[in-house]
Amino acid sequence: MRKNIVIYLNGSREEISAENSFMTTAEFLRYKKGLTGTKVVCSEGDCGACTILVSRFVNGKLGPYKSLNSCISFLYLLDRCHLITVEGVGEISHMHPVQESMLKCHGAQCGYCTPGIVCALAQMGNDLKNSGKIQTEKKVKNYLSGNLCRCTGYEPIIQAGMDIELDKVETFESIYDDKEIEKNLALLDAEVSISTDKKSVYLPKDFSNALEFKENNKDLIITSGATDLGVVENKGKINIQKSMTLNNIDSAYKVDDTKDFISIGAKVSLTEVENACERDFLEFSKKLHIFASPQIKNTATLVGNIINASPISDTVPFLRVAQAKLKLSSKSSSREVDINDFIKEGYKQLDLKQDEVVESVIIPKTQQKFKLYKVSIRKDLDISTVTFACRYKLNGDVLEDFSLAFGGVGAYVLRATDIETKAKGMKFTQENFKKLSLEVRNIITPMSDHRGSAEYRYQLCENLLLKFCDEVLSETRGSIVEASI
Repeated sequence: MRKNIVIYLNGSREEISAENSFMTTAEFLRYKKGLTGTKVVCSEGDCGACTILVSRFVNGKLGPYKSLNSCISFLYLLDRCHLITVEGVGEISHMHPVQESMLKCHGAQCGYCTPGIVCALAQMGNDLKNSGKIQTEKKVKNYLSGNLCRCTGYEPIIQAGMDIELDKVETFESIYDDKEIEKNLALLDAEVSISTDKKSVYLPKDFSNALEFKENNKDLIITSGATDLGVVENKGKINIQKSMTLNNIDSAYKVDDTKDFISIGAKVSLTEVENACERDFLEFSKKLHIFASPQIKNTATLVGNIINASPISDTVPFLRVAQAKLKLSSKSSSREVDINDFIKEGYKQLDLKQDEVVESVIIPKTQQKFKLYKVSIRKDLDISTVTFACRYKLNGDVLEDFSLAFGGVGAYVLRATDIETKAKGMKFTQENFKKLSLEVRNIITPMSDHRGSAEYRYQLCENLLLKFCDEVLSETRGSIVEASI
């Protein structure tokens, strides 16, 4: 068992002391390594000034280099990773093509945001070079969606992304000789335990280690991407003293895509979930696309989003109507629980025993269709005001099956079973849905806050039901009319 964290930083091996392991990665880079190109501005993972690139060692090899917000990522979460900062992207004597393009297009002004923008575009250049594809304006904007700039203006930055000379790009895998780094990381024991006078963290190497540790330490916090916990600790709202992370368990990164279901491991990032669900659950994949920035989605996990149990979760409404199951394991047993039973009435109330760990999420495949809506102040990268998810099946002009969930309307994501019962078997008409929408006020209990009043949320839920009706009628009008004749 190791007693320290080991990373590679711009190609060089670093052994991190116990005390430094609990720092945020940005703090370590700036104050311990003097790599001040990484900026800390918001400390919330919003602005992207702290963006670095990270490749994680999983199943014997380093994965793709992905952007990450270093201001909210505790350093212990990056054990056995290779980190590349803006200093490692290029050198004074030989700048990276991204840096050359930013200079040529005047894409930098005050400089706070520029290092993060360079790292985000460097990931794009690396991905495109590895895939043999070329940049488009849409791709450039997608890669930059987690980076804010308030002085240069976005036009020259986007132009810089479009003008990158990809034929000059050398991949980070070749620049830093990933194969040699992999050999060295493979020699490390994956089980890690680190303690100071104030904090401790355990990184098990497999689920059996994790379950035994949880059995004996029921009061600990399990950290995953820390995209939420990192923020609240930065703001002094919590102090995580004892934690465990599943980051060194190879099997936790597994996605099983079978004929009947998709199984998503506890450490599968939302970026990977978005890609994995694109074929069978396109509506969900589209919603994940605008859910958060690349830096957040590259780190956050589906299991983490579920366990956070937020009443405004963007993933749980879909999972409730999809009848997803959670695999829960303890040292003595394992069980699968329908997410509709897992989420209990009340704020952040879950059917999760103190000694249990969520190993995976299982989403059954279906021939039924889905509609997912999100209402927020901004379309992209924003907290939900109200979310709507439904799964439905039409038989001619009759609604044969219907599942409905709302988020942002109470203490937890609500499954609207009363409305489902009334809807099943009814004719699919605007008149019937107008009547159905009147039932909304009987089942939800929204609150007023800075994102919208309770009355606004009532109206939103009613309107979203009507929107669903109108969209389906528009898409299937020919078949419904024919069945009605």
